[in-house]
Amino acid sequence: MFRKKILLVMLTGSLLFSTVLPAIGSDTEARIERPVRQSIDTRQATQDAEAKWRQDKEKLTLRFEKLQAEQKQLEASKATLAGDLESTRARIAAKEKQLSDIEQISSQIQPFLGEMVGVLKETVAGGSPFLLAEREKRIGNLDHLMNDPEVSVSEKYRKVMEALLVEAEYGCTIETYQESISVDGQRVLVDIFRLGRISLFYQCLDRQHCGFYNVATGGWQALPATYNPDIHAAIDMAAKRKPVELINLPLGRLVVK
Repeated sequence: MFRKKILLVMLTGSLLFSTVLPAIGSDTEARIERPVRQSIDTRQATQDAEAKWRQDKEKLTLRFEKLQAEQKQLEASKATLAGDLESTRARIAAKEKQLSDIEQISSQIQPFLGEMVGVLKETVAGGSPFLLAEREKRIGNLDHLMNDPEVSVSEKYRKVMEALLVEAEYGCTIETYQESISVDGQRVLVDIFRLGRISLFYQCLDRQHCGFYNVATGGWQALPATYNPDIHAAIDMAAKRKPVELINLPLGRLVVK
């Protein structure tokens, strides 16, 4: 009977121990795993944050380097623009000075151009009457140009210089053309030979009569028939119908006013 009681107590204790032990083990495991899991989660979050931070750092570094390159480029452009600005200011100052000089010269050159036109008029009126209509028309155009306020001084100067150059070139060229002239009170169509600005000779179309323009008397004067061959040769040379050769022509004398 006593043994049965002892056995019963032992069985009861075993049952109680087997019942309490699992409960203790489960609680201990929970208390151990929770911090470990939290630590793992914290480490994972830290790694994710570090990875994101590295990515952000790389992006910001690239952005910073790009901005530095843009800053250098802008500084170089700024330096270039500053140089261009200084050059532009210098050119503007030079142009303003040129305009000032032009205004000053314009006030002085206008009377000079008027004098040159007057010289041209005297030259055409007092010299040999070759190409008289053409030359008088040129002088008339100059007169109109000089009196036109809308024409710039530079254009007036250019036209006057052109006219002077044309008159100067007459002195080193020869020319032949036909024109109706007055000989002994009669109008006659003749061949004219111009020898520079020195002399004018004529020959009738029948090649029987010839003469020259006498600047002293202001009229055409006949020459002996012996000059017909030379004047005809001169006309052919001026017309480029024969090669140049030496000829004998009376050049007369210069008339000094």
